[in-house]
Amino acid sequence: MDSFQIAISDWAAFSPQRMQRDQWLSWAEGSASSEQAGYKPELPWVNAMLRRRLSPMGRAALWAAGQLLDEQRPEPVATVFASRHGEVGRTVKLMRELAAQAPLSPASFSLSVHNAIGGIHSIANKVLSPITAISAGPDTLCAALLEAYAQLASPAHPGGEVLCVFYDDPLPEPLDEFNRETAEVQALALRLALTDTPGAVPLSFSLGEAPGGGAEVRDESAQVDRFLRFLLNGNERVLNLKGDRRLWQWCKRARACP
Repeated sequence: MDSFQIAISDWAAFSPQRMQRDQWLSWAEGSASSEQAGYKPELPWVNAMLRRRLSPMGRAALWAAGQLLDEQRPEPVATVFASRHGEVGRTVKLMRELAAQAPLSPASFSLSVHNAIGGIHSIANKVLSPITAISAGPDTLCAALLEAYAQLASPAHPGGEVLCVFYDDPLPEPLDEFNRETAEVQALALRLALTDTPGAVPLSFSLGEAPGGGAEVRDESAQVDRFLRFLLNGNERVLNLKGDRRLWQWCKRARACP
């Protein structure tokens, strides 16, 4: 399998249970408290009209992205927003209104599309660089990181960093029977580059055809949870993530990879 290399220079994550870095580091090491904290993301840089239009998941995604954008750092050469289900709750509500022959809200429709959060992000943060929205089923997280690598490796973007933002919520009724993973991370943002910088986590990754046959050991944790634990836990060296028909292997380059 071909191997590709990236480096993660910074990260931010949000859930209603935790939002500070030390909380996530404790969680990654398995010593996090199960206390329900009830955190809510504050978005002072988003004007009130836009904030009112955001769902809790959208607020979480923009909060995580906002933690990695400041005046001291250049704007990312591109931003990749990735969500397996997106604003499906809005879509379900619109379909119920259609079934009841009720009038539809144009604002609700415009916010139900998969690139809606990226669009609000570009307005709120005055982002002028390209924004991509990705949904790739069980491969969503890895496909977004591969897209970030492709953007960084493009001759049009020499150097610089790409911002990746992952976000998802459990599926609502009547789709909740398809919830097959338990996610603790509601939103995760990563800044990625091709070159290592002080404090960055250098990674290599490869993808190949997923092996078939035999009894599969299923991990009910969401892939974004598993990836963040791998990133933060210094004892984890290799991470295998099984997608639809692909096997993605991630390895920390600070140590020898198999």
